[in-house]
Amino acid sequence: MLFAYTNEKEMISASEVNNDENYFCPDCGEQLIRKAGKIKIPHFAHSTNGNCFGLSEGETPEHLQLKQLIFKWGNQFEGDWKMEAPLPDLAQRPDLLHDRLAVEIQCSSIKGGRLAERIAGYSQQNYQDWWLLGKKLWPTEKITQLQKQFCSFDKEKGIHLWLLESEQIRLLYHIHELDRLVYCEERWPRGSLPLSEILKTSVTKRPPHLFPTIESVNERKLSLSLKLVQSNRKIRGLQHYFYQERRHLLYLPDWMYFPSRYFFFYQEDLLVFRYLFQKEAKNASLIFEKFLDYRAANQREWFFHRIDQREILERLYLEAIFCQRKAKVSSA
Repeated sequence: MLFAYTNEKEMISASEVNNDENYFCPDCGEQLIRKAGKIKIPHFAHSTNGNCFGLSEGETPEHLQLKQLIFKWGNQFEGDWKMEAPLPDLAQRPDLLHDRLAVEIQCSSIKGGRLAERIAGYSQQNYQDWWLLGKKLWPTEKITQLQKQFCSFDKEKGIHLWLLESEQIRLLYHIHELDRLVYCEERWPRGSLPLSEILKTSVTKRPPHLFPTIESVNERKLSLSLKLVQSNRKIRGLQHYFYQERRHLLYLPDWMYFPSRYFFFYQEDLLVFRYLFQKEAKNASLIFEKFLDYRAANQREWFFHRIDQREILERLYLEAIFCQRKAKVSSA
């Protein structure tokens, strides 16, 4: 951490002090030690591993440097940006704070439960949280479960994720999982615009079109068939569900195999949703209930802490209407 309390309870920066005084953690009150060297910038740390969760221990040089970057960037335009400021109504401290905007820079792995707690805490106290990922957490050809937990969703940007490095902020949006990770991107060089303006930006690109074809349907079935042969656990469970329904995973109506913008959330389980859509005569409440029951029975958790699952289910429902209509038009 870059700030600590003095004996007089004054917040002070690690770059402004010497090693002859005592400094204390603003969260747990334990005494801290000051670290500085030729490589690492001056900072405070606990002398032993304790139970303080206010700030992550063992901060990397990248994390410390990026916090300073955002602090300077924010104050360049708006002023009153604070670093590591304790929140009076919440037992946690964001990396940076501006009014009710809490900025968190994540450069290393974090347990899903701890991440969920922090996100829920901000939401409950009406803080807007903005998570920026350092380079080690950037997605490449695939996106990991941890990376998915930092994703957000809205109508304009679709599924989106914020990334940060020393020279710029990056926004990946309209993210889709097909054979590989597909997305649109915007970039802002360091110091180019106020941070609050970047956060509220309107994107310039629309999501890519997903055109269902006979070839894409056949490829989807082939992929599922190969996973069945390989005894993929999830696909075997999916086949068991359809077996109980006196159906077969590979012999459903073609429209159920059409590509989906929401494969990112549910993968092959989307087949269950679309099957229920047809079986339950478009009864949305019953479809949602039975689909979530299926997910729970198969231990599929919703770990998108920043996204409302109900909103995604409603969009899946509208997508199913479109796919079914598209299939009828194509066959006419």
